Amino acid sequence: MSPEPPTKTAAIVNAIQHFLVENTRLGIPAIVHEECLCGYQARQGTVFPQAIGLAATWDPALVEKMTDAIRKQMVAAGARQALAPVLDIARDPRWGRTEETFGEDPYLVSTMGKAYVRGLQGHDLADGVMATAKHFIGYGNSEGGLNWAPAHIPPRELYEVFARPFEMAIREAGLASVMNAYNEIDGVPCAVSKALLTDFLRGQLGFQGLVVSDYMAIETACNYHG
Repeated sequence: MSPEPPTKTAAIVNAIQHFLVENTRLGIPAIVHEECLCGYQARQGTVFPQAIGLAATWDPALVEKMTDAIRKQMVAAGARQALAPVLDIARDPRWGRTEETFGEDPYLVSTMGKAYVRGLQGHDLADGVMATAKHFIGYGNSEGGLNWAPAHIPPRELYEVFARPFEMAIREAGLASVMNAYNEIDGVPCAVSKALLTDFLRGQLGFQGLVVSDYMAIETACNYHG
């Protein structure tokens, strides 16, 4: 489990940052993000078990140790935002991303997710990587198990079950970033819902960090959700 950087990735990141700082009007470096659901997803990155396998260990300390190793590889390569962990509660095995989750139990998902965040972010973000909890919210409970489909979740269940892992990561692990989901709740796409992203996430759950769009979520509000 080597913390050595994926060297080609590090060279690419350095070239990008030099160009942005030296050859653009504002000179602002990029926040380079990477996937790391089960290890830093780059050449020479270490591969670990999928999240559903990690959940089966019931060992959050081991998860934190794992993501600490991921953090070292990502920082060495110049990547400072991680698109993980997945904190979706998965209760329909037909959904094709179930293996990316820690399962169906909100307490287990919350505990494993908190450990995942702590290992990635470290004791100080100056030496850490921003964890990005996803997908906010209800993504793993889609109609018919179809990806992107609406999630029919009553308000109490939304808060007590599906939001609980996010709340624990925010309040107990200092979560730095949240990614919205592709699905809709009560007819409104999560990516454009003030009720979810402002009133609920920031107001009720107390999140003060960075909210990022899943890659095509803004576009799909128009061309998929209509």
